[in-house]
Amino acid sequence: MKQNSVLVLLLLFFASSLFAQTQTTVYGNLGVENVNISIVNTPYGTSTDAKGHYELPLFDRSETVNLYYSCIGYQDTVVSLTPRQLQRDSINVSFRMRKMSYDIQEVGVSASKDFYRSGSNRNIADIAFLDGKIYLLENKPKTSSMVVLDTEGIEQANKDFDQLFEKLYIDAFDDLILVGQDSCLQVYLDEKQGILPVSTFSRDDYRNKLLKIVCEYNGAYIVRTIVHDRGLYWLKFNHGKSQDFLYMKKDGSMEKPQYLCSFIDTLGYRACQSQWMKIQNEYHQAMAENFTLESIYDENGDGHPVREGESITSIRIKKAERGSPGIDLINEGTWDGNLVRLAETPTLLGMIQWYCSMMAKKELQIVPLKVNGMLQFVGLDNREIVEIGPDFKVAKRQQLKITSGEQYFKNEFHTDKATGKTYGLFVENGMNHIGLYDPEAGTVGMGQKASKKIYPRVFKVHGGYTYSVFFDSGSNRGVINRVKIE
Repeated sequence: MKQNSVLVLLLLFFASSLFAQTQTTVYGNLGVENVNISIVNTPYGTSTDAKGHYELPLFDRSETVNLYYSCIGYQDTVVSLTPRQLQRDSINVSFRMRKMSYDIQEVGVSASKDFYRSGSNRNIADIAFLDGKIYLLENKPKTSSMVVLDTEGIEQANKDFDQLFEKLYIDAFDDLILVGQDSCLQVYLDEKQGILPVSTFSRDDYRNKLLKIVCEYNGAYIVRTIVHDRGLYWLKFNHGKSQDFLYMKKDGSMEKPQYLCSFIDTLGYRACQSQWMKIQNEYHQAMAENFTLESIYDENGDGHPVREGESITSIRIKKAERGSPGIDLINEGTWDGNLVRLAETPTLLGMIQWYCSMMAKKELQIVPLKVNGMLQFVGLDNREIVEIGPDFKVAKRQQLKITSGEQYFKNEFHTDKATGKTYGLFVENGMNHIGLYDPEAGTVGMGQKASKKIYPRVFKVHGGYTYSVFFDSGSNRGVINRVKIE
C-alpha cells in the first residue's frame, strides 16, 4: 500500500512538473467587451469580459502561435508569439481594437456573398472534393455532421454522427474517410444522395495502412514508409526526418515492394539522434544509481535484523529515498515510447523537452505528382525534385526554385484534381496567396491573392477556385469563401 502511494505521488509530481513547464498564459486588456481571441486554425480560444480583460493559457510552446482577435465593428488583428516568447510563464498582449472604417471598398468586400454558411453553433472542420460533390465536416463540441454540396453551394445531403471527427481524407482508391481521435469511418453517397457508413476501423489502421499508399502509377501502387508522432512527448521512430518510397504491382506479381527513392533531413536527423542518445545514457545512469543492496540479518526468522556479523539469511534491494520505481524500462523491454515515463530527474525532463522541441510536428513534406506520364516527388523541405519514369527508375533530379516570395512560402503544394494544376501556398501578413507550379522548370512563385480574410482555418483548391474556411464569431457559424483562380 505504501509503495502504491509513493508511486502515485511520484506520477503526480512528474505530471505537475510537466504541466508547469509547458504552459504559458497570455493575458491583457483590449478595451472592448466580447472580443474573440482564438489560435489560428484551431477552435481553441476565449473572449474579453465587460472591462476588456482576457486570459488564455497556451500549452504548446515549441512553435509560433498566431492569436486572432476579432469583434463586430472592429478590424481583425493577428499577434504572433515566437517559441522564445512562449518560454515565459505569462505574456501581456494589450492594445486598443481599431474601429472599422466603412469606405466604399470595405462595403463592397463585406457585402460579398459567402459560398456557404454552416448551421448555428457549428464550425467547419474540413472540406473535401469527390465525384463532382463538395463534402463538409461540421463540428459541435462532441458531435460531427457531414454536409454534401453541389458545385454551386446548394445542399444535397447531410448526416449527423454521435462522435467527433477531426478531418476528411480521400485515400488512393477515392474512398472518403472520416478521421477521428481513436477511430475512423468510411462513408459513401448512394444513388438517392444518402450518406451511408461502410466500415469503422482504428486510427492505427488509418496511419499504418491507408496513409502508406500515396497514389497509383503505371499499374502499381506507390507506397511510402511513414511514421506518425503519437504526441509531443512520445518517441518518434527515426524522428520523422526520413521517408522512403517504394512501388508494388497491382496485379500481385511482386512479392514485396521495390525501392524507388528516399528523402532525408540529414542535419535534423543527426541533431535528434544525438539528443536521444544523451537521454538514454542519462536515464540508464539514473536507474543504475537508484539501486542499493541492504543486507538483512534475521537469525530468528521474525523479520527483525540482528547484530552485525551474524549470518546473512537474505539480501533485498532497497530503493533510493527519492521514491523512483528503479526499473530500467528500456532494458526490460517494457517501455512504450512515452518519454514522460523516463523523466526520472529534472535533468532528464529538461533533455526530453529539448528533444521534443527539435522534432518536427509533421514529417517531411513530400508531394507526389503525375506529370506528362512521369511521377514527380517534390520535397518541399529540402527543395528537391525526383522524377520517376515508366520503368520505375529515377529519370531526373533537380532543385525546386522559389522564384518570388521566398520568405512567404509555406512548404505546401495544393493540386487541383479537376484541372491537373498544382499551386504553391504563400502567406503574407496572414493573407493567403497561390502561385502556379511549373513541373518542367521546377519553379513556383507567389501569385494572386487567394483568400478574402486573413488566416483561413482550412484552405483548399478545386475546380479553378480556392476555398477558404473561417469561423464568424458574430453569427457563431462556419463560413466558406470561394475565389476564382485567374
